[in-house]
This record gives sequence, C-alpha cells and structure tokens, in this order.
Amino acid sequence: MFKGMVILFPIAAPSLLWGEEPRSPFERASKPVVVNAPGKATPSRLDKMEFTGLLGFGGQVTISLYDTKTKQSLWIPLDGAQDGISVSGFDEDNGTISVSLQGRTREIAINENEIVALKRTEPVRAGGSGTAPPKKIVAVKDDETLIKEEEARLFVSDLLANGMKQREEFRKAREARTANRRAN
Repeated sequence: MFKGMVILFPIAAPSLLWGEEPRSPFERASKPVVVNAPGKATPSRLDKMEFTGLLGFGGQVTISLYDTKTKQSLWIPLDGAQDGISVSGFDEDNGTISVSLQGRTREIAINENEIVALKRTEPVRAGGSGTAPPKKIVAVKDDETLIKEEEARLFVSDLLANGMKQREEFRKAREARTANRRAN
C-alpha cells in the first residue's frame, strides 16, 4: 500500500500543492490552442479570373471570363452580371475590363490576346477558284414513273406492316405456349 502512494504522489502532487483540479494519469492532455498566424489573405475567385474573349454582336458586347479555380467559362454581358460576377467597364484604350465580385473590383487586361474581327468570305468551292460550280443535272420524271414509284413505296410499306403484325402474333403465341407449359 505504501508503494502505491509513492507512485501516485508525483502525479497527484501538482493538483494538491498548486490548487489545480486533479486529473487522471490516463486522461489525454487538453487540446492544444490553435492560433491563426497572420499571413496572406486567401485568393478570392476574382483573383483567378482570366479574360478569354469578347463578342460584339448587334450593338451588344459580351465578355468571356474563365475561372481557373472552378474550371468554368462565363459569358457576361457588358454592364451585366452572372453568378455574382459583374463586368462594369471596358477601357479599350488601356486594354482592360473592370470585373466585380462581392464588393471587390479588379482590372483584367485584355491586350494579352489579339482581338480579330471576322471577315465575311465566300465559301470555298470544290474544283478550284474562279470557276463556277458545276450545275447539278436534275432528271424530270414523267407522271407514269412517279405513279409507279409511289405504288412501289406503298407495296414495301404494306409488306413491312404485315411482317410486323405476323411477328407480334408469333411472339404472343410463343408466350402463351410458355405460360401453358409452366402451368402444367
């Protein structure tokens, strides 16, 4: 009994001498206090936006932005918004657009990409340039041929319909035979 008290004394002594609450020697130490060290602010979604295109059509300008964080592309009308992101300004002289998200605004450069106006061209024709396309010869059929072709189409259609009808009847007869065998 004396040995048991000596062994427990080093564990119990601090609580008895300094007024701490007694704790079990098998108890885990209290959780460490986590202190957030001041560091860099985490980058917002706005910091990961890239300009990818601009489309002007019918007097309306739409800006394409790519979010590298979410791997999504957004088409946002100029002075409009989508998914909380708004495009409020387009400075053609400086080559920037103003993009806002949750009260923060960022200028994104657009001059890094070349803006090319599409040119209207004639379609390329087979057979070389400068030559007129070959005219397709259309055979005009007489009335008798047209009537015979229509009759042939109706005949084939009737054959297909009758074949489908016979197939369905055969399937039903087979199911009935199978059901009779199971019942017996």
